[in-house]
Amino acid sequence: MTQNEQKLLDSWAVNAQPWTRVVREQQIKSRTLVTNSAIVAAVVELAPKSFLDIGCGEGWLCRELCSRGFNGWGVDGTPDLIESAKSLGDVRFVVSAYSDLPLQKFGSFQQFSCFICNFSILGERSLGEIAEAGQSLLESQGKIIIQTLHPLMTGDDLPYADGWRSTSWQGISDELFQPAPWYFRTIESWIAEFHLRNYRLVKLQEPCHSQTLQPASMIFIFERQ
Repeated sequence: MTQNEQKLLDSWAVNAQPWTRVVREQQIKSRTLVTNSAIVAAVVELAPKSFLDIGCGEGWLCRELCSRGFNGWGVDGTPDLIESAKSLGDVRFVVSAYSDLPLQKFGSFQQFSCFICNFSILGERSLGEIAEAGQSLLESQGKIIIQTLHPLMTGDDLPYADGWRSTSWQGISDELFQPAPWYFRTIESWIAEFHLRNYRLVKLQEPCHSQTLQPASMIFIFERQ
């Protein structure tokens, strides 16, 4: 594991509790106004028989989808986030590194109709680990739904190229977060990396902020070949 990958994992161990508070108190405007509803709408439109919410955090999306009649599980590599998810009474949450997903047990599920990765592909290796897990855990023609930060909203003037960047937590809430690196990908790179792993892009969306009219995120839907 590279130094940046380890720093990323370590930061979430520190940030788990403040992140849970921020999400449950709906302190991030872009989430409440745009991105939460965008990812839910993408899943509802796809109407999967089952889902695995990868990088589920404190579990809001998994709970929301289950409340709408979808059947699935949540998984995250940070134990404190999974404890927060379970604290509301739902046990359909598992602690696991992305690389270990094929080794986990998800109740009666052997495979899923779709993976959901909502702002949870943050490292350089995580894309490949999730794509590899899909080869055994996704049904034939299963989908991977990914929501990620739009390149126009990264808030820096760095070259438009793949590479590690620093997280800016400024302005999202009054909570204090430990900074961490994250791995930036161009739109072309997102698509090419999944194509190399035998997935095809079936849809690309750019949800926009209703007030600024700027794109808040990108949503990719890839299909396993």
